Amino acid sequence: MVMATIAATRKPRTSASTMVVHGRHPLRGYAVTWRITPLTAPGGEAMFVVERADGHLTGDAWHLAEKQSSLMGVDGVRDLVRQAREQRP
Repeated sequence: MVMATIAATRKPRTSASTMVVHGRHPLRGYAVTWRITPLTAPGGEAMFVVERADGHLTGDAWHLAEKQSSLMGVDGVRDLVRQAREQRP
């Protein structure tokens, strides 16, 4: 079961809010949490820091988890959210 829950947090790494997406790993099927933070780049393409951690994480658990980070554009973030939503039963 995929929960594509999106919630804004109040602890951004930039001047904008952070979005959290809960879903399933696309290949292995276990629960994962993505945290998406927009980067502010004057005059440049909108980019996002996307962090992924295993498990359905909330609150302080996020800060303790091992994370993988990547940089994505708008299309990549849109695809990530779409995939999480499509996996819902």
